Amino acid sequence: MTKTTNAFALPSAARTFYEANAVAEDIKNQLEETAMFLISVSRRSTEETFKLGEHLERAAGLLPEVTLEKWAVERCGYTARHVRTQRAVFRNLRRYKDILVELAVGPTVLGKLSAAEPEQIEQAIGIAAQNGKLRVQDVAAIMAGSKNEANAKPQVDPYDVGGIDGLKAIIAIKVRDGLKAFIGHLEEIRTHVSEALPKKNIVKKTLAEKTHLTARLAHKELESLAQFVMPHSNAAYVISCTPLPRKSRWAEVSGLLYKMGSETTWPDKGELRAWLETEVVPILEWATSKSSAPAWPGAETSEAPSANVPVEVGADRPVPADVSGSPDPVVMGIPSVEERMESIAAAFGATATIEAPRSKLTLEDDVPSVAEALSKPGKHVTRPEIVGRIKSASGTATKSATPPTAAA
Repeated sequence: MTKTTNAFALPSAARTFYEANAVAEDIKNQLEETAMFLISVSRRSTEETFKLGEHLERAAGLLPEVTLEKWAVERCGYTARHVRTQRAVFRNLRRYKDILVELAVGPTVLGKLSAAEPEQIEQAIGIAAQNGKLRVQDVAAIMAGSKNEANAKPQVDPYDVGGIDGLKAIIAIKVRDGLKAFIGHLEEIRTHVSEALPKKNIVKKTLAEKTHLTARLAHKELESLAQFVMPHSNAAYVISCTPLPRKSRWAEVSGLLYKMGSETTWPDKGELRAWLETEVVPILEWATSKSSAPAWPGAETSEAPSANVPVEVGADRPVPADVSGSPDPVVMGIPSVEERMESIAAAFGATATIEAPRSKLTLEDDVPSVAEALSKPGKHVTRPEIVGRIKSASGTATKSATPPTAAA
């Protein structure tokens, strides 16, 4: 077995440190390897700065408590302040490491940035991305500005700020927090499914109980984040979400979440595993991917579509979306009125034929405003009334509803 310490001429101060703190021989070997790295680092890149902080953190775990700075000073020639700064860079900025390395932010700037708050760090990264570089004075200005603003201005609830700027602020909050919540719920569903898949027997009822309410919530969150609202073309008082583009991938995500929202719409037990493996997990992985262009499950092409918006939709422009009045039942996976009525009729041994009444509205007719529509209480038909109508229709209109027993 080789002795690493034999290969190094230990300074007397370092040897004294090891003896005074009773550092074991194997620990001393690891510390000496770290020391050689720390000493050899001269002109540091962004990547090496993070490695330096990582090595110091590792050395802190090997040394007796609160002795790291003394060891780094005596063995490596570092100052205590430099040690604290490098450790802070690793601890506070490692979640931003990839983007900081990509932007080639210098070691001195990293040291200054390591004392910033997350919001200030993100603001600094934005400046670096926009200008192609980040300077110490930029970080200092961000931190000083935030401090001065906090001291000079009382805290204002963003929901009390008026005008376009106020609206933009609360929209930004909605997008930021709403997106986190939506992705978190998709991850929760995917975790439950991934835990169930390795089991020999997947209990459909148990898995559905764990995921169906979260799926319903995620479906509404996606609707809130990504879909517009529009009044019906013939009845302005009917306002609903516009559907996502037909056959688009996000429309499939929405349809999957709607389907998972009720155990009754899940596949039978024989098809359950294949559905979870080939559809549910891959689609949820696609929706939660952090990649800039994740591959769609089963896509034949190697290139995934990127998020390019060809035109900017202005306030005075029409929204380029299908505004038929309600989400497309085919896209959303929602049964139509006819399908629901047929299902209810089948429960009573009857078949129902529904003839949709033609709209009496013309282009010349006055469509009531939203205020006028809301001023008139609407009549809500209850389920017993619907069932009563179907029973009545099955007994009086044999052409429309014929019980199967009558044919026999």
